[in-house]
Amino acid sequence: MFLYLFVKIIPNGLNNVKATYFGGGFVEECELCGRPTINTYVVSVEDVEFKVCASCAQGKKILYSEERAGKQKPKRSNPAKIEYELLENYGNIIKNAREKHKLPLKVIAEMLNVKESFLDRVEKEETAPPQALVEKLEKALSIKLLAEKKPEPKVKAAGKQDKATLGDFVG
Repeated sequence: MFLYLFVKIIPNGLNNVKATYFGGGFVEECELCGRPTINTYVVSVEDVEFKVCASCAQGKKILYSEERAGKQKPKRSNPAKIEYELLENYGNIIKNAREKHKLPLKVIAEMLNVKESFLDRVEKEETAPPQALVEKLEKALSIKLLAEKKPEPKVKAAGKQDKATLGDFVG
């Protein structure tokens, strides 16, 4: 009797997923960890289906995913590729912003889920941070670490001039 009720309740639970309004759209909660998520995955754990977030779906049998159409970004036909480069004094910018917010290095490292020693090397400019860490630092500390890469001017080699050669006239 108990097993029959358990099997009957689970499918109904999948249809009644808790959803909240967050940032202009509805966000569902992961049934395993409770985190709000836009894209949910239906996974099978011991023959029971759950709607979970991307991190909880890892390592489990994914039956299908439910992506929210309203949150997808419109695709551009030919986006112009803009290249960015790390500012020269990125270490000082990070350190000054961290001190301005009165946050120790250990706290920032925990917030960004990186090792304190690695973040210390980044602050001392001994190593360049990866793109993902740059984005996290910019968001957490409200700073800009990237600048648009300036195209290098084309310079002609010395001694070469635009003179006509025999090859220009012979077809």
